[in-house]
Amino acid sequence: MLGIIRVLTTKDNQVLQEHGRRLTELYGIDSKSSCIASQPNGIYDDESEKAAIPKIVALAQEMAEDEEIEAITISCAADPGLKEARQAVDIPVFGAGICGAHAASMVGSKVAVVGITEQPPSAMKKQLGETFYNYAFSPRLRKTTDLFQQYAKPELLRVINKAIEAGADVILFACTGFSTIRLKAYLQKHLEVPVIDLVEAQGIAYQLFRKEQPE
Repeated sequence: MLGIIRVLTTKDNQVLQEHGRRLTELYGIDSKSSCIASQPNGIYDDESEKAAIPKIVALAQEMAEDEEIEAITISCAADPGLKEARQAVDIPVFGAGICGAHAASMVGSKVAVVGITEQPPSAMKKQLGETFYNYAFSPRLRKTTDLFQQYAKPELLRVINKAIEAGADVILFACTGFSTIRLKAYLQKHLEVPVIDLVEAQGIAYQLFRKEQPE
């Protein structure tokens, strides 16, 4: 079973379980999702990330005590607390951003990263290396909660089309909130280039981990 750490604080169970539900639909993965406390807008800048890291580590330690959970993923593009969580627990810990970067590099050579912050997540950009092509975001969509607005998907399509027109050959999400609103399914009706969804990428990483385990 995969433990999923959500960095958006929510009491809405539909929102909380969305990433796990998607992994079940795609890959038949069983999971348990929990969110950190007191961050209703998620992680969207350096200050909010700094505040989240100790909460993420504490939640990872709590999950690691659950005998059913064999790996943990931090479902956030910035991979906050990834290094610290790996040091704190004795089971594998994945980061959404690095998982997505690996996947994008396999299917394209000019990766456009699309997110909600002014700059791409540093760990993701580093992992992409020479395949990083450009970064795009909308000033109208700066927090995870903004993504639930009616205009969010058309606005993101506009931003992504500009990135493609500039030469990008693959789109990499830099926000797991895009998975929550099922953005990839919307984009696939309008785009011809591959789109890498971070929740899907985490599922691929977990499947690879499970295949390495002894029978």
